[in-house]
Amino acid sequence: MTPQSIQLASTSAIQTAVTHARWTVHDLWVAALAIGGAMNHDDVTHIVSGVRSASSSEHDVLAAALNEHFVDHGDDHPVTYWRDL
Repeated sequence: MTPQSIQLASTSAIQTAVTHARWTVHDLWVAALAIGGAMNHDDVTHIVSGVRSASSSEHDVLAAALNEHFVDHGDDHPVTYWRDL
C-alpha cells in the first residue's frame, strides 16, 4: 500500500468505528486520554473529520480506545491497528 492509501484506510477505520460506537468526537478524545493518549480535542476532531490524517501512533491510540469500548460491549477488536492497514 502507498502511504496515501494507508492514511485513507486509517481515516476510514476511525470514522466507521466512531459511528458504530455511537460516540462523539468528545467521547473518543476522553477515551484516548484515559489510555494515555496525548492528543488534544482539536487533533481528534481533525482526524475524525478527515481534515488531517492520524500518525501511526495517533491511529493506534484511537484504535485502542475504540477497541476497548467494543470489547467492553461484547464485540471483538473491529478497528485495525496501523501495522495491519
